[in-house]
Amino acid sequence: MENKTYTYLCPAKVNLFLYVLGKRADGYHDIYTLFYPVSIYDTLSIQKSDKTVLTCSNANIPADENNIIIKTHNILKEKYNLQDNFNIKLEKNIPFGAGLGGGSSNAAYYLKAVNEISTLNLSYEQMAEIMAMVGSDTVFFLKNIPQLASGRGTELSPAPILPELYFLIINPNIFVSTKEIYNSKNLELTKLNTINIKKEYTFNELKSIMKNDMQQAVFSLHKQVEDIVHFLNTETAGFALMSGSGSTVFAVYPDKQTQEEAYNKAKTNFKTYFIKKAAAAARG
Repeated sequence: MENKTYTYLCPAKVNLFLYVLGKRADGYHDIYTLFYPVSIYDTLSIQKSDKTVLTCSNANIPADENNIIIKTHNILKEKYNLQDNFNIKLEKNIPFGAGLGGGSSNAAYYLKAVNEISTLNLSYEQMAEIMAMVGSDTVFFLKNIPQLASGRGTELSPAPILPELYFLIINPNIFVSTKEIYNSKNLELTKLNTINIKKEYTFNELKSIMKNDMQQAVFSLHKQVEDIVHFLNTETAGFALMSGSGSTVFAVYPDKQTQEEAYNKAKTNFKTYFIKKAAAAARG
């Protein structure tokens, strides 16, 4: 049995904007969003083994067939004749259930890894089809570059040209249920014909499209999230928005200095929260 360990860094994402367009016949919602990968990473280690076992550093995350990595593995066995088994170790640094896409990133990187290790020779289209079966923002992580997404988040197109961005990521250690937010009476909807995305944005222009239709619904349940957005928008030189369905808030800054100043203020103000500086994730 080959004992080589393969290690991958799975990045987080933020939604630079997230417009909810309405409910679909299949129960999902149509969205229009701008996914942006950021440099906070989970570490995925994979080794060939006699049976497939997942261990995770976060005890709150299931390690059985309810885990998105195991779901991906089982699809590969059933549909693509995967013969290999793996010992999978997942070191979680991305907050869980926080709107940063950590689980989706883990699944996409596991799929890319096994495709390479086991020489399955799956095309991008085949991998995208598998990812759409296990989650809505998973397909995005196959390419891991800024992308526009529509439908339920699986239909991707090139992002506009964006300036270099520096991020502050804050999570108040709260789990938010995406399903609960989609069912909230405070969920906002945007009409597609009111959205006009340009081909290129300066830092100041970016603020004009930064909106999250789920934000108000989360604010109504979790005042801590609203407090973080308010603090970053009033006390720092950036622009803050909730990511995905929450509970993470991010703010964008035009340079490292304003990012650093905001980081220091936030660390003083939110002593027990998850606070990280980030930039665009490395491609891969």
